[in-house]
Amino acid sequence: MINRDYHTHTFYSHGKGTPEEIVLAAISMGLETVAISEHGPGHVFYGVRDKKLRMLRDEVDRLARRYAYKIQVLMGIECNLTGFGKCDLPEDIADMFDVRLLAFHKGAPAADLFGFRRNMEALHMWPSEPEKTALALLETGEKYKIDIFAHPGLYVKSHIPTLAKGAKELGIKLEINGARTTMSPEQMRQAVSAGAELIIGSDAHSPQRVGDDSLAYAAAQEAGVLSSVVNIK
Repeated sequence: MINRDYHTHTFYSHGKGTPEEIVLAAISMGLETVAISEHGPGHVFYGVRDKKLRMLRDEVDRLARRYAYKIQVLMGIECNLTGFGKCDLPEDIADMFDVRLLAFHKGAPAADLFGFRRNMEALHMWPSEPEKTALALLETGEKYKIDIFAHPGLYVKSHIPTLAKGAKELGIKLEINGARTTMSPEQMRQAVSAGAELIIGSDAHSPQRVGDDSLAYAAAQEAGVLSSVVNIK
């Protein structure tokens, strides 16, 4: 069972619970840490931005104080990869977040030709470029001080050995997603062989799924990489 869940969503984006319901669910699961990590402001449909983002920061701070004796509550962000070395984390609010995740998502406008091609790939209208995608994630991860690459391989393919090797050097963890399996057992083994650390994130979109590691745990167990998962009790 995991003891820290850095990937949860609330009604602020496209989840169904309130931040407090997420925190209470995390406490009931016995978690030591939970992060509310909404989608970055660049996402057309789910992005949290401007006053809404600052309201969420205030609410997370309030919850962190209220439940400090039970759990650590953090403010995260799931940044959207928008181009080669580019994401939608505005520099003027970068210090607002305690933990930063990065992933490609459909619905985030492209910032360059690379981003446009990845959107086309996600729609099955352009060939995959896994090596280039891995390098784009790494360049963006270094530039924006990313902590976790969320659900690598979802929507667009990424060359896991390249991504993992760079992630090790940058201190970025690769997520085994609790909502869907995005890395094969072989890819997880490749990541570990390259020296990368793995982390399970529930990707919960409702309080009922906070801390749910059943799918991810089973995938890591099948791959034989549980010892490389950093947030298992």
